[in-house]
Amino acid sequence: MKRLPIIFLLFLPLCQELYAQSLSDTLKIKEVTVVSKHLQKKEEAGLIRSDVDSMAMIKAMNATLSELISENTPIFIKTYGRGALATASFRGTAPSHTQVEWNGISLNSPMLGMVDFSTIPVYFVDKVSILHGSGSLTEKSGALGGTIELQSDVDWNNRFSGSALSGVGSYQSYDEFFQVKAGNRKIQSKTKAFLSQSANNFTYRNKFIATIDPETGKYIYPEQQNKNADYRNYGVLQEIYFRPDDKDVISGHYWYQHNSRSIPQLMTNETSGDGGVNRQTDQIHRAVAEWNHYGTKTSLKVSSGLNFDKMNYWLKANVNGTSGQVVVNSWSNAQSWFNKALFTYRENQDLSVTAGIDVDRYQVSSQNYAPLANDFGYHKTRLESSAHLQLSKKFGKRFTSTFLVRQDLYDQKAAPIMPLLGLEYKLLKKKNLYLKGNVARNYHQPSLNDLYYIPGGNPDLKPEEGYTGDLGLTYEENYAHVHLYTTLTAYTSKIDNWIIWLPTNKGYWEPSNMKKVDASGLEYQLSLKGGEGPWHWHINGNYAYTRSINHADPVNWADESIGKQLPFIPKHSANLSVNLSRQGYHVTYQWNYYSERYTTTSNEKTTSLDYLYPYLMNDLFAGKDWNWKTYRLGLEFKIFNLFNEEYRTVLQRPMPRRNYTLLVRFDF
Repeated sequence: MKRLPIIFLLFLPLCQELYAQSLSDTLKIKEVTVVSKHLQKKEEAGLIRSDVDSMAMIKAMNATLSELISENTPIFIKTYGRGALATASFRGTAPSHTQVEWNGISLNSPMLGMVDFSTIPVYFVDKVSILHGSGSLTEKSGALGGTIELQSDVDWNNRFSGSALSGVGSYQSYDEFFQVKAGNRKIQSKTKAFLSQSANNFTYRNKFIATIDPETGKYIYPEQQNKNADYRNYGVLQEIYFRPDDKDVISGHYWYQHNSRSIPQLMTNETSGDGGVNRQTDQIHRAVAEWNHYGTKTSLKVSSGLNFDKMNYWLKANVNGTSGQVVVNSWSNAQSWFNKALFTYRENQDLSVTAGIDVDRYQVSSQNYAPLANDFGYHKTRLESSAHLQLSKKFGKRFTSTFLVRQDLYDQKAAPIMPLLGLEYKLLKKKNLYLKGNVARNYHQPSLNDLYYIPGGNPDLKPEEGYTGDLGLTYEENYAHVHLYTTLTAYTSKIDNWIIWLPTNKGYWEPSNMKKVDASGLEYQLSLKGGEGPWHWHINGNYAYTRSINHADPVNWADESIGKQLPFIPKHSANLSVNLSRQGYHVTYQWNYYSERYTTTSNEKTTSLDYLYPYLMNDLFAGKDWNWKTYRLGLEFKIFNLFNEEYRTVLQRPMPRRNYTLLVRFDF
């Protein structure tokens, strides 16, 4: 299991002679001057922002956001299986502490407070940016871990273009993606569509169920099939951009998606397999309208967006000799309406002031049904408004500062004022070596399910609040044939009233406030691009050390959770991507590592149910591109879980062994 990333070692002798960019994303253009984008934005002085590399976006075009994030950022993605629920743990925080925004509107469920990353196709996104820790306060409060921004882009030089991508893979998996773009210098249109489906019926060795060999006394683990785990997702995205003059841009975005998936039984289930079938469906509508006005010294951005999610979950089982009886049937309607105005005044290159107002309204109707019981649920609305003022000032040529203050209202009740101070200093006059630091106060409101879910909701929950801080070094340099970008950041968060759901003697779970959690650690990122002659190469790596410790008061004399790592959060995680290309041929090696994760608050390791063992994951992609004038045909073969590892990311949820995908892409 502890295999070294051997393919990376094979590439090391070539690294001094190669240049980092796959030809699958290369166009011949005139020589231009490249200016750093990592260090020049004074409005984010002292804040930590990282962008997912465009090469990684291309390689993950048929994947979901959960795969892209886990393989290319320090964020830990907790997945319940292939095609199943996937949530984020950013800097050791809970899933609800990571905000996800698409073109300015939040994708976080007002019911659950979190995002299912497995349902977001990378194909629908042009750019992914990450604001770490305190930096998220520039967009919105509540993101104690950070914010992931999904953005659309427009090419005003485009006349007509498009692409089609088709994939077939193991477990009867099929993917279809299509887009077409058309327009001129005044108006642009982009249409995208996708279909992804899989029987998802892989086999696995179940180590939770065993018989004993009477002769040797050894355990015999049965080979089982992942039954009732199929999924089928499809959607369409339409975007329109209109530029009436040089100072104004008006855009509209509409995203419809349908998700349907079965939820397989746990590995400890010893029934025949017909004891119960779980299924969940989602109907999602998202829309955003935006107007940007650019003046000589001012800019104004006004947007309004809607996010509707209708979810249905049911469980059918065999009851009293009859089959297909409905045991559980629950549904919910979550409606969110977002409104934002942002005004920026730039006196000169060294001084800018930004003022923003947000008004958001959430409405949730949740209904649970079970035979022989009364219908019950809740219907609630919440109005959130926020105003912030931000001042960014550059002192001389080497020192830049950012100060922000934010005030939120929840149903007309004021939250504590949230300030942020960021500082950035260029350590060397002629080198892009920067020292960055920031400190901020943040505040996170309980989700509507936390407060009102029946059974279990706790209307007496207190909001989570805390202080966060970062300190880091960033360095960027262009050498003869190599571009280097690297950053090292230390962070700490002190969070009071942490919300956690725990089982009770009532037969169901309830949320409560844990007094204090300290989340601290290190993040390191390295990006190397280079090439010489026909060779091109690109290396990108991330490492995260995460301590998320419970410092609450003991619940009782037997409470062993104090001073322990929170469940399911790895202390060490890392990923590495190596891409090599030459004359249309390209190969990519992807490596991921997660240390062991505890499943209990006491961090015990008494049984195999108490922890998830560490694992290394290796993927290998290889392909070829052919170009004819404005047309391009690409063929790529992907091998996942190259060394056939047995692993889990969540207790009792199996993951597939070695599997394959073949992709064909045509650009026109």
